[in-house]
Amino acid sequence: MGNGTIFGYDGKYVKVIDKIFNTIVLSVFWLIGCLPIITIGVSTTAMYYTAVKVIKKEEGYVLEQFLRSYRRNLKDGILLEILFAAVLFILQLNVGILQAETSGYIGLFFICLYYGVSIYAAGMLCYVFPALSRFEMPMGWILKLSMFMTGRYFLTTVVLLFILVSSAAIVAWIPYAMIVVPGGAALLCSEFMERVLKKHEPKIEELEESQL
Repeated sequence: MGNGTIFGYDGKYVKVIDKIFNTIVLSVFWLIGCLPIITIGVSTTAMYYTAVKVIKKEEGYVLEQFLRSYRRNLKDGILLEILFAAVLFILQLNVGILQAETSGYIGLFFICLYYGVSIYAAGMLCYVFPALSRFEMPMGWILKLSMFMTGRYFLTTVVLLFILVSSAAIVAWIPYAMIVVPGGAALLCSEFMERVLKKHEPKIEELEESQL
């Protein structure tokens, strides 16, 4: 079988198998990177970067690119994870207090408000770590950009949230799926995410220059 056939070294079959293998390896590395818990954000950043760089663009190797992104974004990734965890915890704590201590339309209004803010923050999470993996910029600009994109690309945000919730449901139903679902979800999300990130590349460069 020559290289020109479907089963050749450069054939479609081999490329598909290679992508599946890399997706599994990436999922395993993500799990290992998440073990301290406090580094879930860092590991997610590295997973997205590697999914795009290696599996999507076929540049480099999974371990090499994963570790490169992991080390580069370690500090900011941890800080962002702590920030979002704290915000979501406070929001849900307030919802619980309101449900227990209040009644009527005023209480209902604030409960809905806190739920809405929580959903928006979850939407920001869909963008913040991919943006961190993609751009060299201050953490404050990462947050501003993620906040903007969450609302500006509402339909994309809904799709990304659906992918993540569906992935979590699959893993909860079939725990062994954890060895492939994380990498697969990152790759699927990148199909939508990259279109958004590419639109903001020039603007991000201008923002970085303004900080010099």
